[in-house]
Amino acid sequence: MGKKRRSYFSNRKWYRYHFFGTAFIEVLKENSKIDATIADISFSGMGIYSPVPINKGKKVMVKISFINISGKTCEDDVKGRIDWQRKFGNTYLVGIFFDEELNLIKQPLLFKHLTELIDRYNWPQPYKDRRIAML
Repeated sequence: MGKKRRSYFSNRKWYRYHFFGTAFIEVLKENSKIDATIADISFSGMGIYSPVPINKGKKVMVKISFINISGKTCEDDVKGRIDWQRKFGNTYLVGIFFDEELNLIKQPLLFKHLTELIDRYNWPQPYKDRRIAML
């Protein structure tokens, strides 16, 4: 009898939120730069729509651009690696796993924006374990 495979999504610790923004991706150790659109984000990773493939395991630096609640364009940087990729028509769906969880010190604008959205729209707290209240 075969072993039942666990779903990747059931193992996530952080909620993912729909997010409007862009990601400028620099593949480290390569001369590759990609403009992508953000599909969703959590405090530990993000999903993007990329016009070109980015191989799994590649280390990346991502400049995340978004418009905050006040209407101001903001940017923050985060490092990570490509966790998965799927071709979808002429686009690639790509998952990026951050090296560190988003935090107030390294990504102050993005962290503040996400916490404001969570509070304003009564979205679920970011950590799935309800015993931990982060915000």
